[in-house]
This record gives sequence, structure tokens and C-alpha cells, in this order.
Amino acid sequence: MIARDSFVEGLSMHQEVSAAQMFDAFKKDAPGEHAADSRWAHTHGLGVTGHFVASEVARTFCIAEHFQGHSVPVTARFSNGSSDFVRHDERPDTRGLAVKFHYADSTAHDLLSMTLNVFGARTREDFLGVANAFVPKPVQPESWFRRHILDPLMLRSPLPTLPAGVTVSGGPGLAQYAGSHAFVRAFTIEAGLSQVPVSWARTAYHAVHTFVAVGPDGERRPVRFTWQPVDGVFPVPPEQLAAKATDFLTEEMRARLAQSATQFTLKMMIGDPGDEVDDPSTSWPVTRRTVNMGTLFIDEVAQEQLVDVERLSFNPMRLPPGIEPSGDEILRARGEIYVLGSEERGAIGCPLHSGQGSAR
Repeated sequence: MIARDSFVEGLSMHQEVSAAQMFDAFKKDAPGEHAADSRWAHTHGLGVTGHFVASEVARTFCIAEHFQGHSVPVTARFSNGSSDFVRHDERPDTRGLAVKFHYADSTAHDLLSMTLNVFGARTREDFLGVANAFVPKPVQPESWFRRHILDPLMLRSPLPTLPAGVTVSGGPGLAQYAGSHAFVRAFTIEAGLSQVPVSWARTAYHAVHTFVAVGPDGERRPVRFTWQPVDGVFPVPPEQLAAKATDFLTEEMRARLAQSATQFTLKMMIGDPGDEVDDPSTSWPVTRRTVNMGTLFIDEVAQEQLVDVERLSFNPMRLPPGIEPSGDEILRARGEIYVLGSEERGAIGCPLHSGQGSAR
């Protein structure tokens, strides 16, 4: 078993719901078979490498190393959110972007983000409830009478529209659960509106949780991070989806990077007094001050002989000096769950910069 990282030291060991319970509940949401060495979430993806260059103003807001102005190498992974072992790039899904910043002292900082703006739980108990509601079950298409007559009369949301050929899904169960649990409604609505992007490089990614950015003057600000694609957000037109291959996002990214680097701008939103800082199921008003913290350059597809990104561990609690966790209970729980998942599948550190044998 790979040793746990030092970043888990000091996390509360007395919890009503343990990370192991949450991890086991989450596993039940995976449809079909699952390989022992693959991720339970965001199973299919593509590893890439590149670098990050901070903006001129970034260092005035945060002392973290990657905001000090020099080029910082990164290893990243684009992914589909589904844990289905059968790949389906052509279906609506929550896409992900995990970025590992490599520091000069061989430590690393991870920033995990997804295309949804909110998370589906506030507490560990919430997480278990959502996981249990999302267990895949056989489903039947909603009748015209229920969708257009009964649902409006009963003031309830219609069941989500499923892709052609899908007969087992956790979506309807989650939609029903959201009807009596307000905290998961925004998450469910956003997930139901998910579109298929023309490229992993043409969609925005949100880190969801609130962090605390420490400035050079010692000021501590609540912040949320978002990656915005420089080329803009663009979904596949509905009439073109049927022609898309099940692995088209990988092939598109390979072709794109063979021509030139793709870029994302890191936006940092600063919270105001009264904003929810410990609840990732709630978004902040778009009127909040937002700072351009720098540009991520994705340069090329990762070379397996240098770094095996599919075995690489990412963790939202792997934070550097200058970025601290908020009081978000789910952020800490995810940190513990990712450790368990990494150990189970034998994850490794990045040989380019991490210490040998660590789960960095």
C-alpha cells in the first residue's frame, strides 16, 4: 500500500460518517464493470503537460509559488465525469480538468475542477444521501402524459432525458431525491443541462470549493477558482452529436495540440461578507470581484515514458503555502476519499518532480 501524504495529517479522525463509508457508497453509483486500477470517477481521460504563467497582479493577492510570475510546469488530465467503464465522449456529461503544479522543491499543488458550478452535497451525511439516490436502476422513458400533464400539475421537475440506448441510470433517482432536498437541486439542474463540448479545450471548469488566499500583507480572502478557455465555450450542435465517435474528445485534443498549445485563463472570484464559504452546493453572485490570476498553457499530450498520468494521484486538499482550505466539510472529505481511491488503485507520484514512491 502506498503511504498517505502528509497533507492528510491533522484532518479530523472523529466523524459521524467516515471517508470509507462515503467511498463505498460512491462505488455503488458506478454502472457496469470496473477495472481495479482505474478511477471510480472521471474514469476516461487524457493526460497532458504544459506550464502556468501568473498575471502581473496575481502575486499581490496570493503568496502561493505559482502566482509569483515565473513559469511553473504542470501535469494535467482532461476527463469525462462518468465512472462507466464503457467510454461515451458523445454523451452529455460532467467534464473535468485536474491540474498539478510542480514546484521547484519537488512538492506539488493540485487544482481539481469540473464543468458544474456547484457540488451536490454540503455535509458527509448529504453525500451519503445523494450517493444512495444515484445508484443506477432500470428506467423507462417518462410518458408524454406525465411529463406534460402530471409534472406541471404537481409542480415537479420532469425526469431527465436520457441518451438513446440508456436503460439503466441513477439520474431519475437523483432527480426524485432533489425534489425533497433543496441542497442538491442546483447540482441536479446543472447536470441535466450538461452539453457535449466540441473540445475539452472549449468549456469552462470550476473548482467548486471555497479556498482562502493569503496575500503578501497577510490578508486572507475567501476565493473560488475557475478556468476559462481562451478560445471560448462551444458545445456540439445537437444535430451533429449522432456523428461523433465515442472517443472523439481524445482524438480532437491530440489533433489540436499537434498544431499549437491551448490556453485557459485562471479566474479568482473574491467572496464578500455573507457569501457561503463552507457550502459548495451554493454558487456566488456573478457580481463578485474577479481577478485574472494567470494563463495555463497546455502544450502537448503527456508522454507515457515520462509520466503515467492515468496512474497519477490528484487531490483537492494538496494545497501549497498561501492557499488554505475553508471550513467546507465536503472539501476535506473529498481529500480523504481521494487518498483511499489512490491507495486502492496503486496511484503514483509524478516522476518528473515528485519523490519516488509517494502518492503526491
